[in-house]
Amino acid sequence: MKKFISAIFLLLSLTFIFSSCASETVSIEDYEWQMRTVMSGNIETVQNEDDLIVAVGEHDELYPEAKIVDLALIAKDGRITITDKTNGKSYTGTYKVQQKTPKGTDYEITINGQGGYATVAPTEYYDGSEVPTLPINLGEYSLYFIPKK
Repeated sequence: MKKFISAIFLLLSLTFIFSSCASETVSIEDYEWQMRTVMSGNIETVQNEDDLIVAVGEHDELYPEAKIVDLALIAKDGRITITDKTNGKSYTGTYKVQQKTPKGTDYEITINGQGGYATVAPTEYYDGSEVPTLPINLGEYSLYFIPKK
């Protein structure tokens, strides 16, 4: 009987271990991303808190003075392409995984020669829902992306 209980405990332990290893972390390649906001980190040019938001992906009543910009990001095989549909320009670069966390992935990125960092992870909201998000810190700007609808 003890051997039977030990065998069941071992089997349950292995099932738990393998199922937790199989849980997928969110990565940059999983989605086509659309820009939600661009924030300036240059404190010398910011007059007040609302000036931190320099662009939004669609009209936002909280930031009516922010420029509306349509940026899309696609990442595949170590290459990033950001397309500005507002002006028809594209920006290219590279990314590489720095570390994987239980829910997301951290990256070192370079876009048009500017180095920075990005993290892909789910953001949990007050209602309990989760949405994958991609914040990128690049020079004096932070870009915040969400999956394209």
